[in-house]
Amino acid sequence: MVFKKYAILCFSYLFLFTCFNVRGQQESLPDIKVLLQNDTLYVQNKHVSFTYLWNKGNLILKQVKKKIGNQKLSFIDNQTPSFYLPKEDTIVSGTKIVISNKRTFSNEQFHKEVSIYFTLGNLEVNHVMKIYANANAISHTYFLKGTAKASEWMINRSEDRQMIEKSYQNGETNVERIASFPFTDEHWKTTIVSFKESTDHHDNLVFEKELLPYRKKENLQGNIFFAMNQQRDIGLFFVKEAPIDYSQQYYAGYDFQVDHKSITVHGVGISPQDLSEEWIQGYGYAIGLAKSNKKDVQKEIIQYQKQLRKYIPERDEMILANTWGDRSKDSRMNETFILKEIEQASKIGITHLQLDDGWQSGLSRNSVSKTGQKWNDWSKADWQPNPERFPNGFETIIATAKKKNVELCLWFNPSKTNSYQFWERDADILIDYYNRHNIKVFKIDGISLTNKQSEINLRKLFTKVMHATEGKVTFNMDVTAGNRVGYHYFNEFGNVFLENRYTDWGNYYPHRTLRNLWMLAGYVPAERLQIEFLNNARNPKKYPKDDILAPQKNPLTYTSAITLAAQPLAWMELSSLSKIDDLKDQLAKYKEVSTSLHSSIILPIAKEPSGFSWTGFVAYQLDKPKYLLIYREYTGDNTLELNINGLKPNQTFNRILGNTISIHRDQKKQNKIKIDTQKQFSYGLFSID
Repeated sequence: MVFKKYAILCFSYLFLFTCFNVRGQQESLPDIKVLLQNDTLYVQNKHVSFTYLWNKGNLILKQVKKKIGNQKLSFIDNQTPSFYLPKEDTIVSGTKIVISNKRTFSNEQFHKEVSIYFTLGNLEVNHVMKIYANANAISHTYFLKGTAKASEWMINRSEDRQMIEKSYQNGETNVERIASFPFTDEHWKTTIVSFKESTDHHDNLVFEKELLPYRKKENLQGNIFFAMNQQRDIGLFFVKEAPIDYSQQYYAGYDFQVDHKSITVHGVGISPQDLSEEWIQGYGYAIGLAKSNKKDVQKEIIQYQKQLRKYIPERDEMILANTWGDRSKDSRMNETFILKEIEQASKIGITHLQLDDGWQSGLSRNSVSKTGQKWNDWSKADWQPNPERFPNGFETIIATAKKKNVELCLWFNPSKTNSYQFWERDADILIDYYNRHNIKVFKIDGISLTNKQSEINLRKLFTKVMHATEGKVTFNMDVTAGNRVGYHYFNEFGNVFLENRYTDWGNYYPHRTLRNLWMLAGYVPAERLQIEFLNNARNPKKYPKDDILAPQKNPLTYTSAITLAAQPLAWMELSSLSKIDDLKDQLAKYKEVSTSLHSSIILPIAKEPSGFSWTGFVAYQLDKPKYLLIYREYTGDNTLELNINGLKPNQTFNRILGNTISIHRDQKKQNKIKIDTQKQFSYGLFSID
């Protein structure tokens, strides 16, 4: 009772002040407001508000509201707490709440963090809410410590197919959950979006499934769920912040359950056996509101994710080259070769050159050298420059790269021994390269999320490096094989190295790479994806002569242009390029707008890439279209009619790149344009002013 009186008194002032000290720069965050009053918790920013029954800290959702448009859903009769673990005590005690202004790392933006502590028997819970000023969503993550009564919480349950006359309850189902959202109306159209990683094995990465909720609960797999109610013109979305399904810990076979009464989120990612006296972070989710159309939902999903890692151009903007794409592996990895690569990178306009596997003393099992055997277990000595290949260490190549305005980057494979028990040593190795050589970009390969301790230690590794470097490092998270971090986990640490494709194997097709980017861009910020283009003059005999989509049939300016919405990755040995003038000119013009482009919300538009489509992206700033990136593949249609939401009557299209596409406004229909070109495999990047 004493705490409750104090909390109400303290929170009466939280609209303007906080009841604690914030280290570092003070940020008032006036658009974010938190108030606990009369057993009700109010959480809001300038876009959305959520109202919860306090319930001693185990919150029960009572209302959500989208402020612009004033759409509102109320759940007066809801009695279901957000958090539930089977067989654990349901009586809540020991509640306290802490509000703070925080940022993930020293160069990130401030957000407001609400930590709600409570106990269920001997199990301690910390429910952390993060509220960002410029997002239509609020994130929730549960941390656990102490001891549990149950031996397990997440069980893979088969679907009940009894006769419909069999009675069942729509309430408590004895299934663990981390969120519960009631449906007050019948007329919701829902979509679940699931993803694939291990891109060495998969080339269909995004799967959407639509369904109308019915009486029986359905188990759904995916990291994104959204629902739209056209009668109320409101959209609801969840982003489950976890690895993809099969890479999650203790996965029960589903992430969401939905029926016509509610949507629930499942999979805390912690087992009772993991518990100790230290807080263990579970999987989280973000919940947000949008209008009742898919494009607006996608826009808000992307906008929320852009808050998790501030886009800092001098850190995050890169045109990176990596020599591994020409399949020489590490056979050419030496000082002489790298100096040639630096010289060519400088001429073309490549900003970063990455030394992949083979720069280090401990050669890996992917090495062409018969002595190569390292992969899971490395020592500090293994991560020194190979003395035979780099007799001067990195001194010569670093000095040359600096003169040529090219940033040197490294490949790194953390040691997996005992679930990454040497995480601190590995972090110190990377910090040392940062301190001695100012190396700030590391490609992280070989990750294996085999258990919860692996997740914990990897997070510690990346966090230590980020703090030691004041957040100036970027990790390229490789998702090409194994059980890795996916697209919605560890987002605060860098970007995603998406795929390995090779002309040597005949498995590189530009339209397929474009398709993967196009599909992911609806649910992952495009600028967080490294998308490759290859030296398409190589290996023409690996493709049938009559294959019209073979990479050799496309100019290099086109195949490289498919990457511009993302972070371009020159997956090749640059010194093997014979003609560079056109690529050089293209990248120079691209650099003039890349920061503005990647600061935008980039969404897919037109048709899905197939090799035979018109396709592209539109980039929004302040809800207005700012850029259009359009591609004509091998299609017989010379024209495309396209609707661009939010287009204003006085806006014009001005070509930045590409020289064969023209755009005309429809004078009668504001959002409609007509695009025309006579040339197949052509593209255009336009500013919309």
